[in-house]
Amino acid sequence: MDQAELTTDQVLNRDIPWETYMSTKLISGTSLQLLRRYDHRSESQRAQLLDDDGPAYVRVFVRVLRDIFKEDTVEYVLALIDEMLT
Repeated sequence: MDQAELTTDQVLNRDIPWETYMSTKLISGTSLQLLRRYDHRSESQRAQLLDDDGPAYVRVFVRVLRDIFKEDTVEYVLALIDEMLT
């Protein structure tokens, strides 16, 4: 399948190696905790996390987009942001 044909659900089903990014210091331990808490959760669980600490999640997503250039990861975080905004 061509990547242009991927759906948001397919992108969000990816497993992103957050621990690898932390071990190479591309994300912090705190960022890893937030990402793991948010990653692969239901829409209602994500909504609750955003209600509880939305600005922290936004900061983590922006840092990932700033510091990580792997296409799969960028697409994944952009899909998370898209879901957050809709």
